[in-house]
Amino acid sequence: MKKTLPLLFLLALLLFAVIPTQAQQPESIWIESPPKAYKTKEVVVVSINAISAIPVQGFTFQIRYDPACLTPMNASSPIAGMNGLQLPQSTGLMDATFASTTPQNVSGVIAEASFTTLGACNTNLYLESAALAVLNEEGFAAPLTNITITQREITLMVDGAIADTQEYIPAGTPLPLNMAETAPAPSDNNFLFIFIALGGLGMSLIVGALVYAYLGKQNTETIQEG
Repeated sequence: MKKTLPLLFLLALLLFAVIPTQAQQPESIWIESPPKAYKTKEVVVVSINAISAIPVQGFTFQIRYDPACLTPMNASSPIAGMNGLQLPQSTGLMDATFASTTPQNVSGVIAEASFTTLGACNTNLYLESAALAVLNEEGFAAPLTNITITQREITLMVDGAIADTQEYIPAGTPLPLNMAETAPAPSDNNFLFIFIALGGLGMSLIVGALVYAYLGKQNTETIQEG
């Protein structure tokens, strides 16, 4: 029995040493969709997921799709404060960018992308690119490094039967992405859009604060004169 106790103690130490290592997950981005067969005119919702130990102030993703099988609807984010930025779109490539004026923790679903099926087909959705953005010391949007994409592709099977009318409620404020084709926006420039959006929102807050302070001063002077 005396020899058994030290052995059990050693095993317990090893167990506690292994558990935290297994619980830690690398910083990553991936896409998911419910494993099901779809009908024609049915909505396909894809979730974009991310894990990051560093709070982020924006993210961007591009999903390649077959325009003969699918048409994009919109993208949205369930993260409070993440606002969608309208970007040029090109046929066959959904391009979405979101930004926040304050750092946000991400662990799980960061966005949803929705498509409508056009007819019977077997097709794939492919995560062309994705990145998480922070503001660097110079105040510019920059991508986080060492972020891996662990799941890029989703296989879809679409039947020719027409689906029943359905209502899709986005996870947040929807960003329309079913516009007519325009010149594509290179993904490297999406961080510029994030920076501009953060700067624009910041300026709006500053201007609003100044106006509020000015009106407050005017009211105070009016009261004093009365």
